[in-house]
Amino acid sequence: MSNDISHTESAAPQAASGQFEAESHNMVGQRLDYALSLLLPHMGLRGRKRCIENGLVLVNGRGCSAAQRLRKGDVVTLQEPAQEPADAAPSVETVEPVAACAAGMDCTQLEPRLLAVQGALCFFFKPAGLHTASLVGGTAASLEEMLPQLLSSAAKRAEGDWSAEAAARPCPQLLQRLDHGTSGIVCGAFSPEAADDFRRLEVAGHCEKRYVALLAGRLEEDFTVRRALRTDKRNKSRVLECDTGRSRWTEFAPLYYFDGPELNLPAFDEHSQFHRVGLTLAGCRIRRGARHQIRAHAASFGHPLWNDPLYGFASASEDSDSASDSTFFLHHGCLTLPGATCIVPPPWTFLPPPAVRRAQDWLTTGF
Repeated sequence: MSNDISHTESAAPQAASGQFEAESHNMVGQRLDYALSLLLPHMGLRGRKRCIENGLVLVNGRGCSAAQRLRKGDVVTLQEPAQEPADAAPSVETVEPVAACAAGMDCTQLEPRLLAVQGALCFFFKPAGLHTASLVGGTAASLEEMLPQLLSSAAKRAEGDWSAEAAARPCPQLLQRLDHGTSGIVCGAFSPEAADDFRRLEVAGHCEKRYVALLAGRLEEDFTVRRALRTDKRNKSRVLECDTGRSRWTEFAPLYYFDGPELNLPAFDEHSQFHRVGLTLAGCRIRRGARHQIRAHAASFGHPLWNDPLYGFASASEDSDSASDSTFFLHHGCLTLPGATCIVPPPWTFLPPPAVRRAQDWLTTGF
């Protein structure tokens, strides 16, 4: 956000079927994936492409490609995806663990859960290995689809007025999106007004998001990347030569450097790339998130996330056969804005005590 994206490509509010005529909406000559925003106004480009790929979009009753140009007389139809039976949804108590408990991880902190409710905002923990949003036609588990169970479970554990209030509230809208491999806080809003307020605070630079990450190499001093990103039409975000506004900067601060015997961390193996270049625990700060912002910015100045399959140093981890098995460590541990703050430490037990203290200080104060 970074792995943090200011909109969610959610299936839930856009699942209803619909159609439009290209000519009557001045869409003749446009690509289908862009024109589809009429039927899916709150979904991002990647989500619309996923709909097309999964056969949920028809042009004149036939399947099509995202790049297809609409012509005069074309009718675009969005089909409703098949729904699972209502009684098939597992309760939060029976959901299988999202990620295996690997060496160096706190097994008790790897489950998705509600962290806090503050006014009209709520905060959830998303473990690494879980998608944030549900995509139309997708089958992978996501935090978004677990929200009713997570809220219900939290209400059952609570007592008094909050329990009754929580049970009566609507399911929140998620306001952030973290990468599949990133853990940490995801904020939600119980009302459209609260969501709009959050967006305004983001744009004004009053929403601060602090992460901790393991970076390859030795980061000697604080460093800020001010470059804009191109995130459209590609899996890998591209760092541009032009600067961007301050709300899109990424700030890096070295917290702890691993060297010598400390490189034999229980979470890693002897073939990992950090043995060649060393390893830095860094604090990262952003205010608005673009896709892969922290990952791309870190790599742009020579300190990619350790073992990052997309942005890391050239190694076996970038091969197609092994990229899916690569693990990078990025955790969104603090979200603060006027009137609300949520902090959750990373579930990494391999950090030595001095590194733990530095990470806690960073997430709590931002120095």
